[in-house]
Amino acid sequence: MKKNNLCLIPRHLLILIEKIPNAMKLTFLFLVISLLTFTAEASAQRVSMSLNNVKVEKVLSAITKQTGLSVAYSKQIVNLDRKVSIQVENADVTSVLEKLVANTNLNYEIKNNKIYLFEKQTVPTKPAIQQKKQISGKIVDQNGEPVIGANIYVKGTTNGTMTDLDGNFSLSVPETGTLLISYIGFLSQNIDIKGQANFLIVLKEDTQSLDEVVVVGYGVQKKRDLTGAISSVKMTNTPVGTISTVSHALAGKAAGLQVFQNSAQVGGGATFRIRGATSINAGNDPLFIIDGFPISTSSTLDSDRNYYKTGTVDNILASINPNDIESIEVLKDASATAIYGSRAGHGVIIITTKRGKSGAPKVTYSGNVTVQNVKNNYKMLDAKEYMTQRNRFVYETWLHKTGQGIYGGKPAPADDPYIPRYTDAEIAAAQTTDWLDEVTRTGIQQSHNISLTGGSEKTQYAASINYFDQKGIVRNNAMNRFTMKVNLDQEISKYIKTGFSFHLSRNQYDNSQLGDSDFEKAGILTSALRFDPSVPVRDENGDYSIFPDMAQYPNPVSLLEITDKTTNDRVLASGYIQAEPIKGLILKANLGFDRRYDKNKSYVPTTTIAGYAKGGIANILQRDNMDYLMELTANYTKEFGSHNLTTLVGYSYQQFNVESVFAGNEDFSTDGFLYNSLWAGGSAKPFVNSSAYNNSLGSYFARLNYSYLGRYLLTATVRADGAANFHPDYRWGYFPSVSLGWRFSDEEFMKPFYNILSNGKLRASYGQTGNSNIGNYMTDAYGVIAGWVFGNDGYTGTATTKLGNRKLTWETTSEFNVGLELGFLDNRIALTMEYYNRIISDLLVNNKPLPAYNEINKIAANMGKTQGRGFELTLNTVNITNKDLTWSTDFTFSTNKDNWYERDPNWTPAPYESERDPIRSHYVNLSDGLLQAGEKAPAWQPALLPGQIKLKNIYDEEGSANLLNQYDIVYLGTSDPKCSVGFNNTVRYKNLDFNIYFYGEFGRLRGASYYDSWITGLGGNLTNLSRRTLDSYSNDNQNTTVPNLLQSSYGVGDYYFKKINYLRCRNITVGYTIPVAKSIANNIRISANVNNPFVITNWNGVDPETDTGNYSYPNVTSFSFGVDISF
Repeated sequence: MKKNNLCLIPRHLLILIEKIPNAMKLTFLFLVISLLTFTAEASAQRVSMSLNNVKVEKVLSAITKQTGLSVAYSKQIVNLDRKVSIQVENADVTSVLEKLVANTNLNYEIKNNKIYLFEKQTVPTKPAIQQKKQISGKIVDQNGEPVIGANIYVKGTTNGTMTDLDGNFSLSVPETGTLLISYIGFLSQNIDIKGQANFLIVLKEDTQSLDEVVVVGYGVQKKRDLTGAISSVKMTNTPVGTISTVSHALAGKAAGLQVFQNSAQVGGGATFRIRGATSINAGNDPLFIIDGFPISTSSTLDSDRNYYKTGTVDNILASINPNDIESIEVLKDASATAIYGSRAGHGVIIITTKRGKSGAPKVTYSGNVTVQNVKNNYKMLDAKEYMTQRNRFVYETWLHKTGQGIYGGKPAPADDPYIPRYTDAEIAAAQTTDWLDEVTRTGIQQSHNISLTGGSEKTQYAASINYFDQKGIVRNNAMNRFTMKVNLDQEISKYIKTGFSFHLSRNQYDNSQLGDSDFEKAGILTSALRFDPSVPVRDENGDYSIFPDMAQYPNPVSLLEITDKTTNDRVLASGYIQAEPIKGLILKANLGFDRRYDKNKSYVPTTTIAGYAKGGIANILQRDNMDYLMELTANYTKEFGSHNLTTLVGYSYQQFNVESVFAGNEDFSTDGFLYNSLWAGGSAKPFVNSSAYNNSLGSYFARLNYSYLGRYLLTATVRADGAANFHPDYRWGYFPSVSLGWRFSDEEFMKPFYNILSNGKLRASYGQTGNSNIGNYMTDAYGVIAGWVFGNDGYTGTATTKLGNRKLTWETTSEFNVGLELGFLDNRIALTMEYYNRIISDLLVNNKPLPAYNEINKIAANMGKTQGRGFELTLNTVNITNKDLTWSTDFTFSTNKDNWYERDPNWTPAPYESERDPIRSHYVNLSDGLLQAGEKAPAWQPALLPGQIKLKNIYDEEGSANLLNQYDIVYLGTSDPKCSVGFNNTVRYKNLDFNIYFYGEFGRLRGASYYDSWITGLGGNLTNLSRRTLDSYSNDNQNTTVPNLLQSSYGVGDYYFKKINYLRCRNITVGYTIPVAKSIANNIRISANVNNPFVITNWNGVDPETDTGNYSYPNVTSFSFGVDISF
């Protein structure tokens, strides 16, 4: 039977395994054999410690580190600040616990690999005579998981118990009274006993707990011990079943993290920025790590030979099932990121998926169905308005040509009459074709997720299967995704543990023709917006109609016959084995691979303009990415007296391989074969191309964590990276960091204020990270160039296409960060503030100009510096918490400024430029309103007509040449927002839960929207226009701010620029947990969600966030219904 099971392994997975380098296989085998020598089990848990006058918390921490036993207790019962002294050598852990509880009212019990601390149950000297009753119940967390070892006490007594492995408890209690429920990491609850015998108690997570564990580079740390700037994002209240990718739910969730949705299309891409964008050519993306594997960014699979573009679907997280995510950590400052060296110059985002837990198997099903409608559509002219506007333009042109009205006051010439484009009868009979309606629809989305978790003390497992399907609001735009994930952790012995993570996904896209291309390459939205609305879909012969005055525009509906499909397959797998040969020393090996296979197939049929001209166009593009990872680490922890020391050393090697192949043909005899018969095309020279790329990164790293008395903290890291795309003399970069922390709330002088200030920590850090993301510019490159002419003949030959720079080296980010953490009222109010200042030096650029006499006039180089500064604030509050009601609020605020710090020595500034201008600056002429009828045109705009935009002449003085030139251009501002915010509220009342989430940005300088710019006076005299153009300035409409129907040759200056603000309500969710018998299900919850219900903004385009191009995909409002069932 076992042999037969091998056939279940997919063939392509076996091929992938075979591709793993032999050195990595041998290394892994060597580690397995070596580590298995430590499989002996100890007959009892033994500890050694020499602690003098330390807090109880320190003793418990030492026990956990030496034995692996976790400790469960209630802070209301155990005084963690009590000082004790314990001296033992190789003693049984029970002897230490006996010393710990001596002379207290505490007792302990070791069960299920846990130590439970609780109050001794004593008999009162004068017991109250009160009738007793037996109660029972179950305690679960917010996900319905049983809470093991929770403390249940009758308030004011020593009568209590703990929950078992299934979260169940029973207790004899008086008829009246109050139960006190507590468990570490959760908010305590008081529950009235009267009139109840069976209880289902849901504990709420204490998100402000200082004992919360945070994922950091190559390990975890307690939140209280962190000295770096790290923000945690929990997915608990996020309606993950209603979104295609988790990136659409992260905006505003962490201060300093900006997430821009590039497009609202199905599977639309997203841009991530941590603390701004200060690199020029080497990229500003953060490093993403999924379950310990650093993953590479992806890109939209488009070829230059593809006639139409598929829009933007380069979303790095598109293959990840949002239901699988446990937590997301955002590492922001150099202290937190330097351990990742060269790939962490712009921050790190660590994604941890759900892993198994000890306990009975739990099966969970989550399902959602969503309906999507356009949130705010384009406002375009109908047929009659379009025809009337065309006539207005012709009439205004005639008035200007003949010098009538506001253009000179002359009488109408008898020999040059006005001839309209359309007659009154044609306008009256016009029927509107709503082209947008023809190519859009109501979007439908569904998601189904099944997960299994459970395990024993030795083995924990988690598995899930997810199916997601979305049909977008634009026809032919759809995607479906299938994912499967398995996480397994196995304790082989007391000394050895192993595990693996396996993630499989397939994303399939039906692509619409999107993007910003125009005219004959116009996509489906472009043509629908610009096409003549008075033309029917088909002509009298049944063929697709053409645009009478602009025949190069394709009929929008004809583009629906294009077939364009993309498939993205991904296998992300990693395994680890770790051993603890001596106490405190953990050796770990981690091996993995990330395989991404992408394929795009497209066919443009002869029923389209482009297809008809080429006889059909077929293309196939394939890309295969394979990354390998090997990491070896050693971590040692030692506690001596009041000192705690943790060290980490490691080696990492990652290899990146990319191969691609492209084939295309034209001139087919039939459209029936699509792209499945490329050989049948009649093109004189079918297009074929292929490429391959290989790169690697080797690294050594180390980290030291030291604390004294638990309140004086030090972290130091160093990493050495060697990049293969640099010359050996410049290949290695060294990136150190150091950070200090002071928990001043633990000082003796702060004890009188503990009831108010429950947490206070001041920290500061400085460090360096690198960036080598510029490709291979070390050596010259050569290519085949056509068009060389010798005599009268043309030849194809080989020539230099790129000049190499052997001195190219690392771009380096040096960052200083200072942070302050405050907690008030037992951390019900938690405030974190950060200030940072970073300098990016030796900027990597790929286009440094060279003198014109060179064969190639640009080269890659290191040049200049930039600076980024900012402030971040995070505020978390628990506003109300009691038995029936909890209300919590999260608020984030961040601001940053990115500017040049030092330019290239050869840089020559324009008159309007300064050395330290913002990186994304706007330089324009200042506008001065519209020229009014009868007003004299400025001397520097002599041909300006009434209703056209006046520009200010700043430089010229009275009596000078009065010309507009570069000296009249000014710095207007930056396209970066002034600040970004996030605001989240969660309310739970009994079985009802409610969540509302906002995010937004303020002060982003932007120019004209489509609504302002698609007017006749800005060149749109033939295509369809926005309704704004109806109010254009003209001879008969002079009381307006919309420019003249006639286009000016002087430009618009800053006329349309303004600071744009928006606050988006991302989602509103209402859920209800249905009380059901446990024989039916553990938990049933139903929910309703509306995504993107409204946006408060001063932007008059389609959407202030997704309007990233000229013809942006309209954003949607989604209405979802979901159900979650656990068994």
